[in-house]
Amino acid sequence: MFLGASLAFPKREIEICGYHPARAAEELALHRRAAPRRLAKQAARLASASARPAPRDIGNIAILEDGDGVVERRNPFNLARQAVRFTNNSGPYRFALSSGGYDEALAAAGARVEGLGDDDSRPLALPFPFPFYGASYARLFLNTDGNLTFGAPDTATSDRSLGRLTAGSPRIAAFFEDLDPSAAGEVRVTSEPGRFAVSWIGVPEYSAALTGPRNTFQIVLYPDGRVDLAYDVVNSRSAVVGIAPGGVQGGTAVVSFTGGSSADFNGAIAERFSNLEEIDTVFAAQKFFETHEDVYDYLVFYNNLGIGAASGAVAFESTVRSNRQGIGDPASDNGRDFGSPRRLQAIMNMGQLAQYPRDPNAVVPARSSTRDTPLTVLGHEAGHLWLAFVSVRDPVSPVARPMLGRQTAHWAFNFNSEASFLEGNRIQDSGPGTSPRFRTVATVEGYAPLDQYLMGLRAPEEVPPTFLVTGTPFGLPSAPQTGITFNGDRRDIAIDELIAVEGRRTPDHTVSQRRFRFAFVLVTAAGQEPTADQLSQLETYRAAFPAFFERATGGRAGAETTLLQNLQLSLAPTGGVLAGSSATASVSLQQPALADLTVLLRTRNGAASAPASVFIRAGERRATFTVQGLREGVEELSAEPADTRYATAFARVQVVGSAAALRLTAVSGDAQSVTGQGPLPQPLVVRVVDANLVPYSGQAVTASVTSGSVNPARAVTDEDGFARFTWTPGAGPFYELRATSGDATLTMTALGTPFIASGGIVNSASYSVGIVPGSLVTIFGASLAGGITASATSTPFPVTLAGVRVSMNGFPASMIYVSGRQINVVTPRDLGVPGTVEVVVRWGAESVSSTVPFREADPGVFVIDGARSGAVFLSGTSVTTQDRPAVAGDFLDVNCTGIGLTAAVPVVTIGGRQAEVFFSGYPPGFASFNRITFRVPSGLAAGSQPLIVRVGSASSNEVLIRLR
Repeated sequence: MFLGASLAFPKREIEICGYHPARAAEELALHRRAAPRRLAKQAARLASASARPAPRDIGNIAILEDGDGVVERRNPFNLARQAVRFTNNSGPYRFALSSGGYDEALAAAGARVEGLGDDDSRPLALPFPFPFYGASYARLFLNTDGNLTFGAPDTATSDRSLGRLTAGSPRIAAFFEDLDPSAAGEVRVTSEPGRFAVSWIGVPEYSAALTGPRNTFQIVLYPDGRVDLAYDVVNSRSAVVGIAPGGVQGGTAVVSFTGGSSADFNGAIAERFSNLEEIDTVFAAQKFFETHEDVYDYLVFYNNLGIGAASGAVAFESTVRSNRQGIGDPASDNGRDFGSPRRLQAIMNMGQLAQYPRDPNAVVPARSSTRDTPLTVLGHEAGHLWLAFVSVRDPVSPVARPMLGRQTAHWAFNFNSEASFLEGNRIQDSGPGTSPRFRTVATVEGYAPLDQYLMGLRAPEEVPPTFLVTGTPFGLPSAPQTGITFNGDRRDIAIDELIAVEGRRTPDHTVSQRRFRFAFVLVTAAGQEPTADQLSQLETYRAAFPAFFERATGGRAGAETTLLQNLQLSLAPTGGVLAGSSATASVSLQQPALADLTVLLRTRNGAASAPASVFIRAGERRATFTVQGLREGVEELSAEPADTRYATAFARVQVVGSAAALRLTAVSGDAQSVTGQGPLPQPLVVRVVDANLVPYSGQAVTASVTSGSVNPARAVTDEDGFARFTWTPGAGPFYELRATSGDATLTMTALGTPFIASGGIVNSASYSVGIVPGSLVTIFGASLAGGITASATSTPFPVTLAGVRVSMNGFPASMIYVSGRQINVVTPRDLGVPGTVEVVVRWGAESVSSTVPFREADPGVFVIDGARSGAVFLSGTSVTTQDRPAVAGDFLDVNCTGIGLTAAVPVVTIGGRQAEVFFSGYPPGFASFNRITFRVPSGLAAGSQPLIVRVGSASSNEVLIRLR
């Protein structure tokens, strides 16, 4: 192993960033949990008749005083002498709270784990296969910090955060905190045929001096997948508690275990406890918008109260809304919770101002190893709106994201990120045969070409290849650091591979937003004036950031950091118009103009035109104008108010050649429940957009329904590309609204009682009606799912998927796919005596029972792309085609279902000749369809020949196989 001699790590590495994918959910959950305390503060203020502190501005710095609960959100540990039980039924997890769950006798009966050190781990064999989030485990890792992991140990010294819980290996965390059994206490393991327990007994929290507070708790696992987290006396007040599937899969539910819940959870379930006061960024944003317009993309919070952003971290970002695709991060919109109905995209909690040097280009003391400065920390957190979430896949472990490091939201140390703000390093490759081959030579220099592509600032062809170093030695740092040498294997990465994995970046570089507004906010104590030095320090950062951001993006994006009043341009940040047509646009103010306001309109590229100016009259808020599409391309439009108190607005206008480039998307109102007479409670809103999701105004949209009436039957999209319809459903069972605009169509639904179509329960391969035990079956109908389309992500398949269950003769079927019109399941192996099967679909509402034939065998051969040919595989890999025909003697595979539980070997015939069968059974890991391996008989004519599978007297559908 080759590591630089400078590697010397503190007990807990101070991280630049406390971002993790569940940060927004955590911020909202803690904000809501603080509501009772916040209301009590407000009541006390009203009782004392004290004035409510309001945001105010000093120059271009917004001052926000704590008063009603901006500083809040303590959530002390409250599970002492209680137990949390997690249960599942081959599907989502539920939790329940009980009292007195800690079993002292069970703990005492266990064997002591000797020699456990601080930040240590031990592999342990389980006495039974333990099912956890769809996988089965024969062993686990006991980690001293109050948790168990599957697949890999965890001995890192970084903060024991909610993000680390969700982003790492599959984990069960009873008390995820920095615990040190080498200082005192003990850890015992009890292994029995019916349960497996790990008990931490009097184990203290780590302390560099005296022994820290001691804690006693245990984790108990059962063969059916139940998990108990039980607590005796717990003295530490900060920890993360919960379970997680690892790799940020399935989302994260931030819950209150004492508050309870009857919901089902597919992803992580966790609660973060802390006795520290923090800035409630949700409430702080709400207070900011009480006196400021909703015109900012980022709110940047500093404080002079000595309050850190997050435990063990300098700062963090929380994404508020994002609708981008192809960046590895799901779409979200929590803007209204933060007080922003329209624009806010992110919150940046920069922590205490005093932790930063006054010089914006000096090194932040807590980040001396990475060489981060106050400006690079700002650049890092701003970048989290897009970065770092994408990765190539690991062929050995498809869930892994090898390009990503901490929290699966930063570039990995061994990824050549070209010294990105978002970590990784610039790595020098000295070539094969050199040892050590790799050396880190630069950190945190800017947004690298790959970063800029993901930010929507570069075309794919402008992103040069980079590389990842695999097979690196254990012990590399997680944070960027220069001068580290190591060996490994170079794995080249091209942008096309990332696009193949993550999808196209949408909107792309041609129309994505390039100008962003930042509001810098200083949080102070109520009634306390910030000092001149504090204001000067923060003003220095604010004033320097626009030029810094422009340089960091290679001049491809800009930042505006003033608190000017806003002029809203309806086309901003992007809008669309057809070539040869016009679109109506507007400029508007949040408050009526005090005097006539002239707004100068300018275009740069000649793709579209607009009038030279437009006027907002005194006492009015809005004025409209027309944009004319001249030719295909992207126009840059600016709207500059003559009054310098207002900021200039910018838009990128896409001009497309014809309406054929447009499509319809559903915005809201889809999948509402039909409750009786009258219209659905919400209108159905659609939007006309192009491939970049750019909206188009003035486009006609017609609507028709399968049941009832719709009003209007024809609408024209507004300035934001929206069209709205009111639907009054009639009789069911099919409820569909079809919207059409030009060649684009879209179907939206309303939900009635689940309905199984007559003859709609069929073999998934042949579509013959009936059910065979242990086979794949498709159910067709209407309102079969509660407005959700979902697929199972791993085996064994769950019996509940997106809240939908299917029972057959009372036995649960294993769910593979659910949608409103179709469900795919694996039928139970035990269905009773052949005859008929009663099938019921439930997702809150319940279908009428449907009776279908029960058959011992009904073979069906899968076809590909709806054709009768191409379903047979040559040598187990290539599909037989005209270019790759099979010959006599070749071994072929065919995938089937409906073979049943019979011991009889299926008969395969090709062109009427029987083939020799060598294998019939389930492929490894797929106990849902059958694979038959056979040899092509001789004497067959070249060309397409029919293939049929028979089991007893039952024959499959016919598929064609190409021979030569």
